[in-house]
Amino acid sequence: MKAHNLSRPAWLEVDLKALAYNCRNIKQKLGKNVELMAVVKADGYGIGAVECSKVFLKNGASSLGVAIVEEAIQLGKAGIKSPILIIYPEAVGREELVVKYKLDQVVCELKFAQNLSRIAKKNKKNVNVFLKVDTGMGRYGLTPEDTVEFAKKISKLPNLKIKGIMSHFSSAFMKDKTYSLEELSKFRKTLQLLEQAQIDIPVKSLANSSATLEISESYFNQARVGILLYGIYPSLENEPTIPVKPVAALKAKISFLKKVPPGTPISYFRTFHTQREAIIATIPMGYCDGYNFLLSNKGKALVKGKLVPVTGRICMDALMLDVTEVPDVKIGDEVVFIGTQNGSEISVWEVGEWAGTMAYDIITRMGKRLPRVYKK
Repeated sequence: MKAHNLSRPAWLEVDLKALAYNCRNIKQKLGKNVELMAVVKADGYGIGAVECSKVFLKNGASSLGVAIVEEAIQLGKAGIKSPILIIYPEAVGREELVVKYKLDQVVCELKFAQNLSRIAKKNKKNVNVFLKVDTGMGRYGLTPEDTVEFAKKISKLPNLKIKGIMSHFSSAFMKDKTYSLEELSKFRKTLQLLEQAQIDIPVKSLANSSATLEISESYFNQARVGILLYGIYPSLENEPTIPVKPVAALKAKISFLKKVPPGTPISYFRTFHTQREAIIATIPMGYCDGYNFLLSNKGKALVKGKLVPVTGRICMDALMLDVTEVPDVKIGDEVVFIGTQNGSEISVWEVGEWAGTMAYDIITRMGKRLPRVYKK
């Protein structure tokens, strides 16, 4: 949406030029022989899947990855025509949706694959599937040996085509890459076993955002990149080998101001009391909008470039700031919770640290009620 006078005085501002810049730089690092799959699950990591997908597909990505069928349906209804992969195995009973919406699907369970084949054949459609091998994540996927046997069975099912094979690094965001290299070795072993069994699989996909930054041996011919596209490094331990720009800024406007005496309690349960005469600003944004409740009495914001503290418990629809030290503060002044203002900056990783969580958790929790303003 575009900003206008009727917009809520709290919003997520998205820089589409930065989004395109990030995508181009990532694709350049991967090279022309490695496909970039842009991961847009969780509504584009909270930024907006439809708008982000359009930018990515114009700037180097050629396919999209989502977590569940409903996310893919949303993209299709928005007119997006690129291949879309459901990167997690779907539950038995949802095969018909995969066929109906012509989606690519990760599989590692025979019953689901058999149902998918039967429904595809009935509807005279073909479905591309990706095999999932577990190289060390311990989540979804088969062992290298079981993957080969599974591939043999899948290759015999009508109307299914094995388009790709994939795994997922568990800790490539760590400085010590020892375990990640072990995972890479297991993936290579799987490919060797498949080759020995004369099973040809076109797409080989392992690299995530962290591996794209630091483990070029994991590129093969497809990388699935998520958080890095949105201008957030996956970990503070990763080497920033690809320049990216922050994409999202969380902003609001002061809706109420009051001067209070020392000892005044602020918000629910009175967890904060003023230690002096103070000016308290109320902001019309709360945890329902995605500003994490764990930031109560811990979060900070920028007002006129000055860092000010969140005071008291964050409410569902509002929060309070101590703006006593901000000169000439007034109702309507802009407040920045993530982003830059007057040369000062609050990064999403800083917010995550204040809340005792991580950047992923902060950015993907931006509420549906929070308007998104896209800057072109």
